[in-house]
Amino acid sequence: MQINNKIPSFCGYKSEFSKNLEKYISSGIRNEHKEQELADSFCKMLPEKMAEENEKGKGVHGVVYGIDDDYVFKVGRFEFPKLDKLQLLTDNFVENLKTYYGNVIAKIGDVEIMKNAFKTKDALPAGVPRKIMSDSEKKSYYANVYLNRFSKLPQEAYDKIAEDFKILNFAGKEFDTINPNNFTADGNEIKIVDEIVDTGSYGGNNLAKMFRVFINSFDDEQAALYDVAAENGRKSLFKKLILAVEKSELPYAKGFSDRDELNLAMQLCGYHEQFSEIEKTLRNYRNTYFDMDERLQKVKEYLDELDKPDTVTAMFYD
Repeated sequence: MQINNKIPSFCGYKSEFSKNLEKYISSGIRNEHKEQELADSFCKMLPEKMAEENEKGKGVHGVVYGIDDDYVFKVGRFEFPKLDKLQLLTDNFVENLKTYYGNVIAKIGDVEIMKNAFKTKDALPAGVPRKIMSDSEKKSYYANVYLNRFSKLPQEAYDKIAEDFKILNFAGKEFDTINPNNFTADGNEIKIVDEIVDTGSYGGNNLAKMFRVFINSFDDEQAALYDVAAENGRKSLFKKLILAVEKSELPYAKGFSDRDELNLAMQLCGYHEQFSEIEKTLRNYRNTYFDMDERLQKVKEYLDELDKPDTVTAMFYD
């Protein structure tokens, strides 16, 4: 989902529809007459809300428009909405997730209503926008816009993603990590939109997938390209992602494609070895340091050492 971060804030505005929807949901009482009133109210405001200047984001299959500062709705990208009665949707599972904002709380026909995830004027998706750009333009955007923002986000932003990854692993579900645009910086947080997929297996949410989103991809169709200008920003992310994964004790990979992602991240960061060498040390720390604070400190010190010059080799060639 490509987020439109140029849409102005609603400045706290809440529509009568949203007020009535929240009141109906919180009542806990289901009433067909009330649901029809809500559906009729939504239908009346729909043409106005589907104006181009109200567009909040666009994906391959759908477009998201703003209702007000608290709610948005999604319609099919190439189809006119098919409206019907209102249907409330509840998902207790997603309430435990700290970074996920893609859950649909209600449907009116095939129109999906969701909470508005993005509260600041500078919401920025990970990766590069899905539009026609040359490789040099993508490199420039990636290094100067994307990395400049995401490499400065606090460690906590990535820790929360890892915590949600862990919850999804135990539930046999996965985030869509193919499209980095699904992961958006909003203030000092990262918020995830789009669907959660049922896989029925454990371990699909891992370090390799975090590398794929934040280091290895320009967009959902093109892998990132090496660029010396991006190296420092990538190394900063590399360390933050590993620390987040260690804190939640996530798997490093699942399958050969994940192994490729781990090694691609190494190349893009300018590290001239396979990730397996780093993994040996990380696994050793997991088996040696059972106090989490001590382990994370050891991991941080180890990762910092990766960027120090090889003084022995340097002395040999002097």
